[in-house]
Amino acid sequence: MVKVFIDPGHGGIDSGATGNGLTEKNVTLQIALAVRKYLREYKDVSIKMSRTANKTVTLQQRTNAANNWGADLFLSIHINAGGGTGFEQ
Repeated sequence: MVKVFIDPGHGGIDSGATGNGLTEKNVTLQIALAVRKYLREYKDVSIKMSRTANKTVTLQQRTNAANNWGADLFLSIHINAGGGTGFEQ
């Protein structure tokens, strides 16, 4: 069983980047919920999320939850607005 911890970046009082009528915390949550839905199609994948609604979760709370659960993969989703291309690791 592979344990995937999905972290939609920001949330609650932390909006993340904003622009063009979009707020990062909302977009990351939509993406994270779609990823969870997709991964649920696999039998050998267990999924937990740092948040499933617009709430404040500290970085420490997110990483503690993933580590305490024994996650194999921590996927933190962000929509950065500072420029650049590609993805970050």
